[in-house]
Amino acid sequence: MQKHNIYKDIVLLVAACIAAAGIVKGIQFWNQEQSAYEFTIISQSELTESVVHELGKITGLYQFTPVSECSITLKLEEYTMESTVKGVSFDDFPLKWRSEQTTFRMGNAPVLFLGKDAFQEFTDIHGNPPGKSQITEWISHASELKIVLLDQEKPLGSASICGILEEPAAGIYMDRAQMETLYQELAKTTAGCVKIQGYANLKRAKEILMEAGFQVEEAGQESQ
Repeated sequence: MQKHNIYKDIVLLVAACIAAAGIVKGIQFWNQEQSAYEFTIISQSELTESVVHELGKITGLYQFTPVSECSITLKLEEYTMESTVKGVSFDDFPLKWRSEQTTFRMGNAPVLFLGKDAFQEFTDIHGNPPGKSQITEWISHASELKIVLLDQEKPLGSASICGILEEPAAGIYMDRAQMETLYQELAKTTAGCVKIQGYANLKRAKEILMEAGFQVEEAGQESQ
């Protein structure tokens, strides 16, 4: 009777494990390349149409949603805050909020979305921030608040709060089209949300953009 070769079994088992690991890695790689990813970029200067056109040449990039910015002062009761309000398309930009108003209309009065941590940046005339209880009260009655907007102490009108952002928690946002209409002279396009197909394309795109001087911020995986 021929003696069983246990070493041969071990070799076959190792080979099977290696093959299985290769298949798993192959599936993971395929999923990564089929997935869509998104991230935001910030420029030191205004993004012109020609710059946006060049962005469209990046391999795998299938959508770029521009973001406008407006540096203004916000006044809430006796507190003020100098901040940069971002104008975005709420359908395309990755924001997560809880709505304070069931319905709202984009008209002549600005509609803001404030991050839950943004209220901490307000200060009174002595430079003191609001207390935790004051912030909690503001957030719980956010839809009733009126925020006065100022540009170098020049009144720009009052705004209402339509939602409290869970993410980004420190940002202040409004509809980009409304910002461009109301504050055309103040608004500048300096950032945007990039959507790209494939993980390899994602890595290469980030390298290209960072080499070009853009700041890249993670937004995560969009879908598969």
